[in-house]
Amino acid sequence: MRDRAINNKSNAEDDANRVKSDGNQPVRKSSELAPTVSIKTAPHKDGAGESTTLNKFRETIKDVLEEITTLEVNTLIVSHIPIARFDAKQFYADLLENVMYKTEEGLRDIKRVLLDRSKELQKKGSAATQTELDRYNRDLEIYKRAERIFSNRQNLSDPRQKEQFEVEQACYEELAKKVLQMDVPKDNDGNLIPDAPTIRCFRKLWEFEQSTLNGERIYAQTKFQLDGDLNNRFLDDLFIPNRSNIDPKIAKLVFDLHHQAVENAEKQWTGLIMTCVNLVKDLMPFRSK
Repeated sequence: MRDRAINNKSNAEDDANRVKSDGNQPVRKSSELAPTVSIKTAPHKDGAGESTTLNKFRETIKDVLEEITTLEVNTLIVSHIPIARFDAKQFYADLLENVMYKTEEGLRDIKRVLLDRSKELQKKGSAATQTELDRYNRDLEIYKRAERIFSNRQNLSDPRQKEQFEVEQACYEELAKKVLQMDVPKDNDGNLIPDAPTIRCFRKLWEFEQSTLNGERIYAQTKFQLDGDLNNRFLDDLFIPNRSNIDPKIAKLVFDLHHQAVENAEKQWTGLIMTCVNLVKDLMPFRSK
């Protein structure tokens, strides 16, 4: 783990600067972490008299076909099933918030922004408005509380809690790296536009986050590739019950459940591909000339 992001001396310096808040330079919120992206606009008609809706639908089908080149079936044993449902906008907002306030690098960035705002407010002096001061003090309190929680968790003595903290840090780092590499679509106000490709990508990242943070283990995994490759992976605990204390009957149940899941998924996958192919065939007469 890296050194603590903020020490007591740094906190004292921030307290000394508690006279600030620049409405034009707020603490870097989650939206500011996102990469620069292009603004989505309505698709143009690409053929005389061609329906824009039809064109958009055809492009969506093409995107779906590009995304279903692989079928992956995982069998997990979990201690509980969360009731939370996936929501692309909420996942994106929560992730960026967690990266900012629950990681060392994020807290360091916030501190740097706060110090910059402090200097700007000091330059303004009496010209600084009360609203600016209130915003700064509010953001400073949020930062200090997040830094204190992070510091306490970083120095936990309980091995299991410390391990969970390290897993969480690695998870957020991996998720942030993937998201910041994406061309995340946004509107003119900077709000996320959850188009189909983004939703599919975010759903996979959300599932990764849920399984990692909840300590879930994949006991069996099967991957089909359109080029004919088939890969099966099984956790060796299923074959070495003495090491994991898995009852042989439970191991057989896992194998059976996974086999049934693979059969069902393969049928659905094949049906989806055929449906998309038939739709494309039906749309061929309406393509642009």
